[in-house]
Amino acid sequence: MYVAAAFIAGIVLLAGYYFVNKPKSVASAHVEQGEKVIIFKDIKYSGEKKGVIDWEIRAKLMRKYIDTTRVEMEGIQGEYKPKPGTVVTFTGAKGEMDTAKEIGSVQQVEVFYKGEYVIKSPSMEFDFKKSLAYTTAPVELKGKKFTMVGKGLNADTAEQVITVEKDVSGTIQNEKGNYKFAADKFVYLLKEGTYIFEGNVVVRGDRMDMFCDKVRVLSTQDEMEKIEAENQVRIVSKGTIAKSRRAVYYLKEDRVVLTDEPEIVKDNIAMKGEIITYNLTSDKFSVEKPKMRIEQKPKATGTKG
Repeated sequence: MYVAAAFIAGIVLLAGYYFVNKPKSVASAHVEQGEKVIIFKDIKYSGEKKGVIDWEIRAKLMRKYIDTTRVEMEGIQGEYKPKPGTVVTFTGAKGEMDTAKEIGSVQQVEVFYKGEYVIKSPSMEFDFKKSLAYTTAPVELKGKKFTMVGKGLNADTAEQVITVEKDVSGTIQNEKGNYKFAADKFVYLLKEGTYIFEGNVVVRGDRMDMFCDKVRVLSTQDEMEKIEAENQVRIVSKGTIAKSRRAVYYLKEDRVVLTDEPEIVKDNIAMKGEIITYNLTSDKFSVEKPKMRIEQKPKATGTKG
């Protein structure tokens, strides 16, 4: 009887010890295990480069496939640091990832970069090791002063270059108004603050329409400074048509400087020169070393009945 009492007392003391000093869970508090996958709730994955965490993904639900590096996620929030001082955050409805290769995809994704732009797309692929995000789906790109839509995107977050591959259209805001752009392709160079439009470019403003093969929009402190147009440039403003191979529109001065075989036509008078400067505010132009010709309208002809 004494031995039995001592045994029972020992069990009570041992149970009390484990109740007070119970071990803490290192995984999620909600884990379900099936035959092929382990399901986690409120889980986090992260990756390191040279001992520093450079990406992190949090998910409300994650399915980890047994004996593989593949995971599926729902309710995604994450961030990526392509280089020191640069943080890219993103959200998504669901997605999947290979945690060893550090590649994956996200659906209904939104990408936020340093408060400078937001990218939205139905789906996007990413490669953390190469600092790339890309998609063939439609995309919407919003910045402080611009909005662009198109199809297909390639974003190099390390080099800070964003490319919308085709069917580009959008608006760039300026202190003098808004300019509508359309082109086959759009490239945004964040370091230089430069927008590049390529292929069948159309620029429409309140006082001027421009058509050409390529346009570079240069900005300073988020304000457009000038528009550089190249190849088959044609400018239409207030009944005046200007043509050249190259033109620069200085927005603050509201003037266009045309070079490389420039020509301007107004009121049936065509004039060529080495350099033509057109002031949009005054609707006046100046020509260096001008060569002028007058185009006569054809006379109307008819027959008497």
